[in-house]
Amino acid sequence: MINQGNSVTTGSSVLTPDDGVPAHDSTQLFKLSSVLNGLEGGAQMMQRQLQEAVRAVADGTYRVDTIILSRRIVGEALRTV
Repeated sequence: MINQGNSVTTGSSVLTPDDGVPAHDSTQLFKLSSVLNGLEGGAQMMQRQLQEAVRAVADGTYRVDTIILSRRIVGEALRTV
């Protein structure tokens, strides 16, 4: 362990006096936080779309685009062959 001014080096990581977490771990935690925030945003968007679809079905206004559906069915069939 080497004391470098306001930080302490332990092996290959630098401990900051503020949080006591190695700098490398802080970077990894920051990246993980960013990924999780992105997933949360995506989940919220999917939830809104699902709620809109539920309302449309309940109102009787939901319409299936038959061309898009047909293309997806064919595309999935070709991908699994």
